[in-house]
Amino acid sequence: MRKTLERHLRAQAEVRGASLSVRPWGGLIMAEGDDDERLAIEDAFRHSFGLVAADPATPFPIDPAAVAEAVIVDEPGAGATFAVRCRRHGQKGEWNSQTFAGALGAEILRLAPHLKVDLSNPDWEVKVALMTEEVFLLEERIVCPGGLPTGVQGTVRAKLESERDYLASYLVMRRGCRLLFGPDAEPGLVSALANWDPALLDESWADRLQTSPGVGHVGKIWAVVGDDLSDFVDEDEGRVPYARLEPLVGWSDDALHELKLRAGIT
Repeated sequence: MRKTLERHLRAQAEVRGASLSVRPWGGLIMAEGDDDERLAIEDAFRHSFGLVAADPATPFPIDPAAVAEAVIVDEPGAGATFAVRCRRHGQKGEWNSQTFAGALGAEILRLAPHLKVDLSNPDWEVKVALMTEEVFLLEERIVCPGGLPTGVQGTVRAKLESERDYLASYLVMRRGCRLLFGPDAEPGLVSALANWDPALLDESWADRLQTSPGVGHVGKIWAVVGDDLSDFVDEDEGRVPYARLEPLVGWSDDALHELKLRAGIT
């Protein structure tokens, strides 16, 4: 599942004109790209199922003074309060999260003695991730769609003729399904869903991003999804009938409005 997500992240960056290097690190995924491609990479993260959040980060040596010198340009001024939030990843070394946070806070106060510490409700939060050999200064978190990586739950045939069909398809994509469309699919809606899965762009991308729940299941359809499937006719050649997924049943207008915002419909 992790490898599927890594491959998907690289593909999402590539279709946006960016190059992304990804590698696993202690339960995390470390991603590196060029600064001038940052906006494209951040957009790729925001449209990648399986990713809950991404933290833009700048590496520093494990030196509280060096980190303080870098971050002090953002201090909010006289009378403001601050707090250092530190989380350690990997094996414990000379520093732990509490001792590094304390040392960094002391260095910040040395450079900006007009600040005050408030760990409960600070005006300014300094967030760092303490690794084994370096520390990362974290910027504002990128909220991502969550769910499961696209394709790990197999392939679903989608009815895509209306906005509600789009929302239904979005929900099953978020649960790890890859979509296939019939000839009646609305091209504009297919294009919109391709923002979430490059495999929908063309056959070349579909071949590159093939995945499935197991060996021998690549491209095998197990269900059909749509807003209203009352007119759907099975085409499974007598095998086990397709499951029928109608995930919008019972949704209120308010819930649908919230879903539209998450799915990129304005």
